[in-house]
Amino acid sequence: ANILTRTMMIFGQGAVRCHPYIQKEMHALAETDDSKALHEFDAVLWQHIGFFLSNLVRGFWFGLSNARFSTVPGDKTTRRYYQQLTRLSTSFTLSADFALLTLGGNLKRKERISGRFADVLSHLYLCSCVLKHFENQGSQEEDIPLVHWACQHSIYQAQQSLLAVYRLLPLQIPALLLRTVLFPLGKPYSPPQDRLVGQLAQILLNDSSCRDRLTTGIYINDNPEDATGRIEVAFKAVILAAPIEAKLQAAQKLGKLDKGPLVSTINSALAQNIISQADADTFEAAEQARANAIMVNDFEADELTGQL
Repeated sequence: ANILTRTMMIFGQGAVRCHPYIQKEMHALAETDDSKALHEFDAVLWQHIGFFLSNLVRGFWFGLSNARFSTVPGDKTTRRYYQQLTRLSTSFTLSADFALLTLGGNLKRKERISGRFADVLSHLYLCSCVLKHFENQGSQEEDIPLVHWACQHSIYQAQQSLLAVYRLLPLQIPALLLRTVLFPLGKPYSPPQDRLVGQLAQILLNDSSCRDRLTTGIYINDNPEDATGRIEVAFKAVILAAPIEAKLQAAQKLGKLDKGPLVSTINSALAQNIISQADADTFEAAEQARANAIMVNDFEADELTGQL
C-alpha cells in the first residue's frame, strides 16, 4: 500500500486532481457540444501555456539568483528556507508539466518517475510543516538547529529527486535542457553537515525545553517498571550525575584515583573527600538506572532446550 501511495496516488492521481488547468481541459474535451467544447478548451489551453511559460521564466531566474530576490515571509532564520521552497516549488511545477506533456497518461505507469515526483512533493510539504511549526511555537532560539537540519535535509532530498526525474525521462535532450534552465549553476544544495548533527545530539542528550517540545505527543513516563519509563529515569539520573562523573574523571587524570571497578573508585573518592556521600549515592543510582535501561532478558539453558 505504501509503494502504491508513493508511485501512483500522491503524484499520479494528484497531478490531475490538483493541477490548476488539466481537469478543466479534460472537462472541455468531454463536452458534447463541439462549439462550446472548442471555446472552453481554447481558453483553458492558453491559460495553461501562459502558466507554463511563466514558470519557465521564474524557474530560470530563481536558478540564476538562487531565489534571493523573491518576496517571502519569515525571519532571519527561516527566510532563506522560504525562498528555497519557492524555487523548488516552481521547479517541481514546471517539471511536472513537462512530464505530463511528454508522457501523457503513461506517466502513471512510469512509477519510478512518478515516485520521484511524489518524493519531491513530500519533502517540500515536510519543510513547509517545519517552518510553520517553528513559527507556531514562537520561533524559539533553542529550536533553530532542529529547523536547520530538517529544512536542509528536505531541500536536499527534493533536489536529488528532481535531478533523478531528469535522468529518467525518456526524452533526454529536452530533459537536459529543462535541467539546465532550472539548475543553471549546478546543484546548490547539500545535506546537513556533521557539526549540525552533533548539535542535535546535544539537544537530545540534555533535559531542556527544546527536547520537551520535540517529544510533545510522545508517550513518556517516569515509571521504572515500564520499558519507556526505565529509559527516561536513566536519562534524568545520568544527567544529574554528570558533574560527579566529571569530578571522578578529573581526579583520575591527575593521578589521585586509580581506574578500576566502580565500587572501589567510589570508596577511594570518598576517602579522599573528592566527592561527598550524597554524590556517591547519586552516582551509584545513575549507574544502576543505566544498567536497568540497557538490560536484556536472560534465560537459563534448560528453559531454551527444554522439551515441549
